[in-house]
Parts: sequence; structure tokens; C-alpha cells
Amino acid sequence: MMKSSICACISLLLVTWLTAGWAQAQVPAPDEPTYRIAKQLNCPTCAGRNLADCPTETCAQWKAEIKAQLDAGKSAEEVLAYFQDRFGPTVLQEPPKSGITAPLWAAPVGAAVVFLAIAGLVMWRTAQRGAPSPASDGTDAHDPFVAALEREVRAGE
Repeated sequence: MMKSSICACISLLLVTWLTAGWAQAQVPAPDEPTYRIAKQLNCPTCAGRNLADCPTETCAQWKAEIKAQLDAGKSAEEVLAYFQDRFGPTVLQEPPKSGITAPLWAAPVGAAVVFLAIAGLVMWRTAQRGAPSPASDGTDAHDPFVAALEREVRAGE
């Protein structure tokens, strides 16, 4: 009984080790042109994951296609254009900065400009109101409560 448990554990470890080695073999090295291009594409099956880091079979096929196109002499831009033409702009990790997605790139800049303009206006208006004069203590002499409180304090002295 003990020998079968040990054999089962060793077999499980061996299968895990081989599977992990196979998965790592599917991921190209970070300095390879294939990896750099795959890093710019989305995985077609896993939402939010880039092609370079995904171990699925579909991604392995796409990486092989990238490598084949690079080996055929295509540039990185041509390979990216091929995938974008075939699967649409959503295949790219970073949406194009033209066409329908241009407002998405301009929105944060526009929001920052509006925020800075409003902040500048508020600061300018505050400066125009002026600071209270040093002679005044900041109390409002026309407030009946303040006037009554001052009379009461003076009467107690």
C-alpha cells in the first residue's frame, strides 16, 4: 500500500513537472520579436489577457502565425495590421489612436484641462475677494448673537 502511494505521488509530480515545462516552452523569450508582437495583442479566448502570456492552444497557433510572418520577412507593423484587419481593432492591447477611438484618447486630456481651468478660476476668484484686514478679528459685527455675547462678556468683567 505504501509503495503505491509513493508511486502515485512520484507520478503526479512527474506529470506536473512535464506539464509546467511544456507550458513554459510555449512562451517565447521576452527579447524575441514574436514575444514583443504577441505582447501587443489580446488573447482571443481569455478576456483581458495578452497573447504573449496565455498558454492556450489558440494563442500558441497565433504565436506560430506571428513567427511565420516574421520569418517570411514581414515587419512588426505588417503583422499587427494583419491581425487587426482579420479580427478588428479589439485584437490590439492598445486601441488605435485614430478613428472612433480618438475621443477615448482625448477624453482624459480634455478632463484635465477642464479641471485645471476650474481650479484656476476658483483660485482667481478667491484672490479677488481679498483677505480680511489684519485689524478685524474675523467676527461679524452685524450678527446679533455675536453682539449679545460680547455685551455679556463685557458685563462680566
